[in-house]
Amino acid sequence: MSTSAKPSQPASAARLSRQKPLWQTYFPATLVALFGLLITDGAFFLSIEREQAQVETAFHEAAHDRALFVQREVIHAMTIVEDLASFFQASPVVRRREFRKFVGPVLKRHTGIRALQWVAVVAAADRAEFVAQARRSFPRFRINEIDGDGQLVASPDRPRLYPILYVQPYSEHKEAVGLDLGTDPIIGALLREAELGGGPRVSSAISFDDSADGGKGFVVAIPVFFDEEESGDTDLDPTRPPVQIRGFALGVFTIKEIVERGLANLRAGGIDFNIYQQATDDTALIYTHHSRLRHQGLPSDDAAATNLSFTQQISIGNQRWELVCSPVPGRFTTSMSNSWVILAGGLAFTALLTTYLVTLLGQSRRVREEVDVRTSQLWETVQDLNREVGERKSAERKLQTLNETLEHHIASRTAEAERRAQYLEQFAYVTSHDLKAPLRAVSNLAGWIEEDLEDRLDDASREQLALLRDRVQRMHNLIEGLLEYSRVGKTSGSEDDVDTRELIAEIIDSLSPPKGFKFKVQRDMPTLHVDRLQLGQVFSNLITNSIKHHAGKRGKIRIAAATHAECYEFSVCDDGPGIAPEHHEKIFMMFQTLATGDFENSTGIGLALVKKIVEENGGKIRLESALGKGACFYFKWPKKRSID
Repeated sequence: MSTSAKPSQPASAARLSRQKPLWQTYFPATLVALFGLLITDGAFFLSIEREQAQVETAFHEAAHDRALFVQREVIHAMTIVEDLASFFQASPVVRRREFRKFVGPVLKRHTGIRALQWVAVVAAADRAEFVAQARRSFPRFRINEIDGDGQLVASPDRPRLYPILYVQPYSEHKEAVGLDLGTDPIIGALLREAELGGGPRVSSAISFDDSADGGKGFVVAIPVFFDEEESGDTDLDPTRPPVQIRGFALGVFTIKEIVERGLANLRAGGIDFNIYQQATDDTALIYTHHSRLRHQGLPSDDAAATNLSFTQQISIGNQRWELVCSPVPGRFTTSMSNSWVILAGGLAFTALLTTYLVTLLGQSRRVREEVDVRTSQLWETVQDLNREVGERKSAERKLQTLNETLEHHIASRTAEAERRAQYLEQFAYVTSHDLKAPLRAVSNLAGWIEEDLEDRLDDASREQLALLRDRVQRMHNLIEGLLEYSRVGKTSGSEDDVDTRELIAEIIDSLSPPKGFKFKVQRDMPTLHVDRLQLGQVFSNLITNSIKHHAGKRGKIRIAAATHAECYEFSVCDDGPGIAPEHHEKIFMMFQTLATGDFENSTGIGLALVKKIVEENGGKIRLESALGKGACFYFKWPKKRSID
């Protein structure tokens, strides 16, 4: 390595002896300065364009939101009329009072409704009968029309009349009752168009003469037909089959109130807009909205207005509205501050970088002299690193060999543990089977002795035989409990959706508790996807424990559930004698019982089995009790197994 490094030193010295011209030395710094100026200038103009695009995007989003809110409110207004039509469609007969009760709440909630009406369709032959029936609830009712002088006069007979039968609010539209809308050129045409189309129709914008600001509105008409066709009526189109129409649900709405109601939930955004009604041959302005920011200190002139504009088409039934938005002066303007910061920062950075390069190029000679020395040192360092890398690779291979050996040992030990567990399970099953056979023989033998010597046994002997059979039964229960305890966590039944309230009801019914015991189960118990048998074992053992150790013929047992973030916590509480705090941990141990007696049939496994099942399923169980204050068992069951 040293032999190859020596020849390079004279070559480096020769290169250093040849000095470059001054312009060649500083040429890279000149290029950097030029490129810096170009990049800064480009970033400056890109920033301006980006700010303009952001302002335009914000304006379009705000304008689009206003168009959506306006359209939503208008559609909601049409829905109100549809609900009114459905009400009449569902009710063969609607009285004036029923109509008032139905539309009253809607009128209170919605300020944009000018009037809700029910317009009947009356044939000329049925006019007298219709008027007589209407006067039962409104004695002054008659079918009117407006003459050329603007006065109400009795409407002459026509093949078909369209009188207003019901209207709300009544106090503001008393004169409208009985008015024949078929004579109105706009509304009459709207009604006939709705009848021909068989669905809702929206009128063009109409002016309200009694409005203080000369506002405009629109009318929504929805036809209501009889369920069964009847002869005797003719449709407007003689080529179509006759259809018996009952009337029209009519809604008159104020555009200003609907628009302002829709925008009330939006924050003032500094956007004005005009609403135009599009027709085949004309486009008319029907409403102008001014932003609330005009009243909050923004300039009211248009000197600072931008060229931003947004147009949105709105479908209102069969009508088409066009919403044209424009920003309020002083809003949605481009700020140049960020662009100027970019320009100043780019120029400063270019100047600093150029200065740095000039300084760096001035030190290039010393750098060249140091290159060869540093190269030699680097070569030695690389050789050292190569040796270290080789040593680490060798260590990694040894570590991999050790890992493979460890994995082999772990697999071997795991297989051995599984084999021993299977052997112990088989041994427990065979042992229990072999133990239960002699127990059954002893029990049978005791029974035979009692039967054979029934006349010669005294009370003490009978008591001893009963004690013997009880001990045999306890031994049998103990063996069964041990088997059941050993199986927990080794086998798993099929999981299913389990309604815990139904499960508890089945358990209580199967236990046949004494008549003096009352059970109170929480109404809204959860439904879980679990092993039904295991969860049933937990509830069965806890309820059995509360009944068995109650020390009374009457008692109350309460079962409830509480919802936590990751689990459900169930509780089984009784009003029994209670358990002293020093025994709270003892009762969950194997073969531990607090009561003693010759005929006590408790094996001391039940609560230990409950604890093992709960913990095997990822839960915890605890006891809250004191002497004379009953006992409450709480256990948590993971919520990850529950269903929504």
